[in-house]
Amino acid sequence: LRHLSCVRASKNITSRHSNNRGRGKRKSLSSPGGSSMKAPPASRYLENVVVETTPSSASQLEIMTRQEKLSNDPDAGTKEAGSMIKNLVCLGFFLMLGPSLIMVNKYILHDIGFKYPITHTCFTTLFCSVGIWISVHVFGIKLSHAPIVTWRFYIRNIMPIGFFQGATIVLGMTSYLYLTVSFVQMLKASTPVMIVVFLRLFQIEFPTSEILVSVLIISTGVVMSSYGEINFSIIGVLIMLCGQVAEALRLVFTQKLLKNLKFTVVESLCFITPAASMWVFIIALVVEFPRMDADTLKLVRDNAHWFILAGFLALGVNIINSVVIKFTGSLMMKLLATARNASLVLFNVIFMGEAVMAVQFCGYTISLGGFLLYNYFRLKKE
Repeated sequence: LRHLSCVRASKNITSRHSNNRGRGKRKSLSSPGGSSMKAPPASRYLENVVVETTPSSASQLEIMTRQEKLSNDPDAGTKEAGSMIKNLVCLGFFLMLGPSLIMVNKYILHDIGFKYPITHTCFTTLFCSVGIWISVHVFGIKLSHAPIVTWRFYIRNIMPIGFFQGATIVLGMTSYLYLTVSFVQMLKASTPVMIVVFLRLFQIEFPTSEILVSVLIISTGVVMSSYGEINFSIIGVLIMLCGQVAEALRLVFTQKLLKNLKFTVVESLCFITPAASMWVFIIALVVEFPRMDADTLKLVRDNAHWFILAGFLALGVNIINSVVIKFTGSLMMKLLATARNASLVLFNVIFMGEAVMAVQFCGYTISLGGFLLYNYFRLKKE
């Protein structure tokens, strides 16, 4: 701000000298020898210029600088408005696609009666893998870490992460067979608890007292939410908690195996999602494929449009996540995802008729507060 103020002072001094010169009011300065001496340039005055910037003057200076930018570039206002509209559109897609995918998966597994969540997960992950690789080749997206990912590196470092990612998706999708959408979103708030526990067990990271307090708050909220659940299913809760454990292990193994290798979201989709698809396919081949019959194939054929829609929504969720991270950062995306989950709970209560007790709302609110504190303390620690 001081530099900008000095530049502005220089412009004012230069303008004042030019005006005096134009009006003929500037007089020549005579030296002792009688020779005339020119006035020093405006930059000389800057040596003794001291500009004090208060908060109000700083904000005024920022506004004036922005006005100068708009005056120098007539299209700057249009570009700024276009960028804002683009960000709002991305935010709208982010808030809409995730809940839509959850509701479509719930409809396929529960309402249509396709009781094969592992097979459905295999289809959506394969759809995402193929779609993202086609996008990489069509749009020429550069994968900067591709030379590092050899077959040996892939098997030793990425395949374990793919296993836990596939387990997270499968267990999360299976939980919808036993629990309501609202209750599943409430249980998802317990993920930081699992992450802290496993980071400590693997001696990767030692939590501070502040993080432990936030984890305790989250745990209290989750217990309250579970206590108030009307359609409580111990099988569904155990499946969901196992899914949260798998998600925590995925994050821990990502930090331990990849170390300082920071994959972008697109690179994670290209390298880790195919590994998850392979693990899910192997499990489905052993567990679910033998139980399928002609009626199952007929069910899939009659409702093929729902399965295709689920595939496109899954691909869209992964793509929009990468775009949102690029524009806002990973922490802001976590906060937006938390707000999205909370809005999904309200949507299912108001429009889908899911019963939620007051004690659950209180517990979920406490969990969200603990989640926000957890992210704040993590950011502060970093």
